[in-house]
Amino acid sequence: MRWGIVGTGGIARRTVGDLRATAGCEVAAVASRAQANADAFAAEHAIPRAFGDRDAMLQSGEVDAVYIGTPHTSHVEIAREAILAGKHVVCEKPLAMTSGEAAELGELARGHGVLLLEGMWMSFSPAMRRTLQIIDAGEIGAPRLVQAGLGFAVPQEARRYWDPELGGGALFDMGVYSITLACLVLGKVVGIEAVGHVQDDGVDLESAITLRFEDGGAAQLMTSIVSFIPPRGWIGGTKGSIDLGERLFSPASLRVAVGRPPAPPEIRDEAFEQEGAGYVPMFRGALEAIGNGWTEHPLHPHARTVEVLRTMESAQALLRGAG
Repeated sequence: MRWGIVGTGGIARRTVGDLRATAGCEVAAVASRAQANADAFAAEHAIPRAFGDRDAMLQSGEVDAVYIGTPHTSHVEIAREAILAGKHVVCEKPLAMTSGEAAELGELARGHGVLLLEGMWMSFSPAMRRTLQIIDAGEIGAPRLVQAGLGFAVPQEARRYWDPELGGGALFDMGVYSITLACLVLGKVVGIEAVGHVQDDGVDLESAITLRFEDGGAAQLMTSIVSFIPPRGWIGGTKGSIDLGERLFSPASLRVAVGRPPAPPEIRDEAFEQEGAGYVPMFRGALEAIGNGWTEHPLHPHARTVEVLRTMESAQALLRGAG
């Protein structure tokens, strides 16, 4: 599968090695708005073709699939162009800035018979897949509560976090992980409360969110770009719990605790090797989906992307005092 990378920033730099390390993937091209940037990225990463015009790359017969690693607000336009060009798409999270846009992209991908996958690598990590196995096996009983957080003081030079035109803020960049975890474990959101701090330009600095779910579960989630929040998650069930070790987006370990007080719990620790920077399992999942003719992957289907974005829209409205 010949891949073209759209974007030459930090995210593309972190993922290009993992894309190349995934068996069955060839990094064939890179595209940037400036030819010089594309040329420099291609030279640095030994990529054979560099395009200063992404449309030219998308129309090229040398590329079968694209990975989009550009700022949030550009995702929808680029993903739409790629789908219409008949290319499979893996796009950095969030896929879109609204749930409606994400739903439209999903329909477009289905209509054109190509894969559309939001780059939620957490869902493909060995620890998260093992977590779902443990839950499905009933080891911790019915899951009822998720607590998760992620945050750190982001320097002003990291422009995409601070620029509202680029979709800046903690919620869409970091909060997406904890909300995805909650929806993955607990299902459909039916209620939301949110408090936090938002700048006058609309960039959310930090938030504390409580979600209620259709089956009665709840989630307590925190995120910030001005203070440190340990990147961890915890799932509580009717028989026990799962503590996900750092980092939340690609956990290296988990701890299962089962039992009923006053007896001490039975505790089991499991550790996981990370492949590359952690994106390899996701790219392997993309190849699996393409090979099976799927337009979405069951580990992270379009419906979950839409549900998470709908939840973030509601939280954002509450944080801005509009809801």
